[in-house]
Amino acid sequence: MRSLIRVTAWERVSIWRRLVCAFGRVAALLVTLNALLNLLGLPIGIFFAARWEANRVPAVKVTAQPLTDYSVSDASGTVLSYLDYSFEVPWNASFKTRKSQKGSGGIVELKFDSGQSLVLIAPTNQDGLLSEFVQDQSSHMQNLRLIFGNLVNRSPYDQYSALLNTSPSTIRAFGPRPDAVRGVTLLTMKAIALPASLQTGAFSFQLPDKRGFQVGDPRKSKSIDLEVFDMNGHYLEIFCGTTRDDIGLTQPELNRILKTLHTVFSDSSAARAVRNGD
Repeated sequence: MRSLIRVTAWERVSIWRRLVCAFGRVAALLVTLNALLNLLGLPIGIFFAARWEANRVPAVKVTAQPLTDYSVSDASGTVLSYLDYSFEVPWNASFKTRKSQKGSGGIVELKFDSGQSLVLIAPTNQDGLLSEFVQDQSSHMQNLRLIFGNLVNRSPYDQYSALLNTSPSTIRAFGPRPDAVRGVTLLTMKAIALPASLQTGAFSFQLPDKRGFQVGDPRKSKSIDLEVFDMNGHYLEIFCGTTRDDIGLTQPELNRILKTLHTVFSDSSAARAVRNGD
């Protein structure tokens, strides 16, 4: 660097020599800065983008911790069947139902008079959250397939796990460039896609016939998101909440829903299987 600003005796002989050397120094400086920008510009941008996202949405720092409480509520409840699934809820109050169907998926909303509510979503696309995103023609995000790479070919569980467990601390801005770009993209999606209850905690659960994630701690939040993946490749989202300030959810209540949840072969699904030749 000293050679860029040091004026030599040779240059002092004439103004022309000084001008030529000055232009040479400026050119060398510009080449050096351009090389540094190409080499470090993107990593520095990723580094600050991850920190900015963390300051804007602190919940992105939360990653899934293993669930430790698997106790089950033994209160009297009700057996329900929707969207080719059956499960028990630990409440026996009457409830109202609202349904909507789209393709092979569907949405069912249940509101109990005792204050609890459930929304069940069976995604039409069972390939995974990231795969659904890049395949959605309306989003015009097909180019993200290049960023996600082989991740879109992995199981829906792995895709959701990658999204939930990305945090600013897992992004190595100055590491392999594809990994860094993928990481900051997932972090941005995490800030947008995951519910506000993420800030109270996230948990991974493993049961004999299913596994998944719980977003939200019922001790701190009145809304919980359950992402359930069974061993046959089925994927179901369950949003649990309460509509009254004096009513909350408990982990044993959520565990009862999870442990009793299983697929059933309804008449409608049987008819679809016959039409499809299964």
